[in-house]
Amino acid sequence: MSLQARFLSTGFLGALLSVSAAGAVSIQASGILPDGPASEVSVRADGAQVAVTTADRVGLFTPQGQRQALVSPTGRLLVDVVYSGNDLFTLDTTGTLAQVSGKQTKVVGQALCGNLKGSEGPHLAASGSTLTVACPHTLLVGQPGQWQRIDLPTLPDGYGAGQVAVSPTANEVAVIRASQILRFHLPDMKPLPTITRLPGEDTSFMDDPVKPASASAVAYDASGQRLAVGWNMSFPKAYNQSVTVYDLKSGTGRSLPTYADNTRKLAFSTDGKFLLADGFSTPRLWNLTDRKRLAPPQPTNTGIGVQGVAWLGQNIISTSSLGALALTPQGQQVAKFQMPLAHVNLLTVSDNGRWVAAAGEGRQLNLFDLKAGQAIWSVKAHPYQVGSLKFNRAGTLLVSGDANSEFVRFWDVKTGKAVGPSVTGIRSISGFTPGDKEVVLGGRIVPVAPLLRRQGEVFLGNLPGQTYRKSVSETSQLTPDGKSMCETQLIFRDRGMGFRASSWQLGALEKNNFGLSLPEERRLGATSADCRVLAVAAIDVIGKEHTYHPLGVEVYDPATGKKIQMWPSGNRVESLAVSSDGRRVAWLEDGRAELLIGDVKTGKQVVWKLPAVVQDMDTVPLAFRADGKALLVGVGSQSETSFTVLNIP
Repeated sequence: MSLQARFLSTGFLGALLSVSAAGAVSIQASGILPDGPASEVSVRADGAQVAVTTADRVGLFTPQGQRQALVSPTGRLLVDVVYSGNDLFTLDTTGTLAQVSGKQTKVVGQALCGNLKGSEGPHLAASGSTLTVACPHTLLVGQPGQWQRIDLPTLPDGYGAGQVAVSPTANEVAVIRASQILRFHLPDMKPLPTITRLPGEDTSFMDDPVKPASASAVAYDASGQRLAVGWNMSFPKAYNQSVTVYDLKSGTGRSLPTYADNTRKLAFSTDGKFLLADGFSTPRLWNLTDRKRLAPPQPTNTGIGVQGVAWLGQNIISTSSLGALALTPQGQQVAKFQMPLAHVNLLTVSDNGRWVAAAGEGRQLNLFDLKAGQAIWSVKAHPYQVGSLKFNRAGTLLVSGDANSEFVRFWDVKTGKAVGPSVTGIRSISGFTPGDKEVVLGGRIVPVAPLLRRQGEVFLGNLPGQTYRKSVSETSQLTPDGKSMCETQLIFRDRGMGFRASSWQLGALEKNNFGLSLPEERRLGATSADCRVLAVAAIDVIGKEHTYHPLGVEVYDPATGKKIQMWPSGNRVESLAVSSDGRRVAWLEDGRAELLIGDVKTGKQVVWKLPAVVQDMDTVPLAFRADGKALLVGVGSQSETSFTVLNIP
């Protein structure tokens, strides 16, 4: 399918790959991936507006899917979004509360939960004008600047507060506290009877009597008389992964027919006849009149990861790696709320610098023409997620590998159509020999032309060609001259995992050019195209508690074993790339919204400011262009963009 995409450049629209006159790092372009995943969803009480989040961004839509606004309220990962009247409120991972009115945003509460640690995520709920923020050990109720505070009891196992809900009449609030649901009357904050799991269903988590399976989701019905509670998986008795509906007046509860799935979100229909929950592959629905489980509205066993659910009239909204979709309960799509991808998980650039291939969390593979400044095509490449990408030397063929299983596919760059067979038994390829006559994959050198004439599915071992060696490396790449392989892999050392880089001759079986094995706690590494420069992220383990202490980025010559450069780091290095010529190293550090680029010869560093949301991402891919004069960063520099191309003078 052809896509119209916009590329945002600074100061010019043409000459996309030119070097700035100032000779400094600058943005060449920002690319947009139009079909991103979606996380949270909220529907305004009158049903006239829908809010959908992805990463730090929230989009406001009509019920038909027309986007009215796209904003980043705080620049950090959004964990909850709720309507209060006509205004939208967002809460981010730092506990900062923002108000969104139309296209205007305003921070109304900074770090409301103090210094949050690790998984101590805050939660947000609203009913009418009453807002509630659940912090790890405190509940805030009221309005920004006028909070009433409830200190929650400390639990011996260290559980903090979980999800929170406010009744529709705002006379009660419920908050998850491990295996208990604490309730408080509003506005006097007096405690109400605590809800626990039904007798006979309070199964210990992993047979540990100290930690019963905790509650995971909570929601009131429209009358405020019923409360639905989702319970986490309880492995000894899988059927106890239940959702229980409690009658608050009588204090009794009854569990619904269960799914083998965790429950993170719950929502009653307006008439109270149905209950909706998230799921691994599809939203889950129950008819509360006859207490029966309904057919799933989306296909099962897809692993799309439904995160948010909501009712839009009689239809439902599901947010997942496929985006935000409005569906009938029977699964017919009635609207799509399209959000641009905030960042990509994987990207690569062709040797000629023209094409960029990028993939996000889902199955979609996208190709961009940097010269023309537009997206060329987007296809569903793999059943779950794209795990590897590689262009041939001419930039006419793209190979993608599956992240969850061993097979690769070949794509025509101009048309986006699949060519040749799916090759099983391999996750990625090492590269193409000069002239693109052969492809190296899984230790085999395979002629390209006869390979692409094959159809269907072909096992790697059944392909014609020469076996040069049995590779056990994590990653491998063919050197520019096509004569050697550069391989990297994790290796077991005395106290943990180390890192090894080695060069092997392609034409001589098991002929090693050179290799370097590094000691423990070097687990992330990257090499130059010729394997002559190796950069690794180094950490140290201190004391009996095995505390991890970041050391920095080390650069070695694998042929001699000599350390040739070192940059200290205050935080753990998360992403790392080396330019093809080995002159530059780029990296990102945990908790730091900056890109660092070091000159291997001089040791000088350049720091480039990145969007704050990178602090909330597990990893952001980095990829140098073949000439080393441009660096691709897998995060958008503006609210609508998905990746950034930087000029590196």
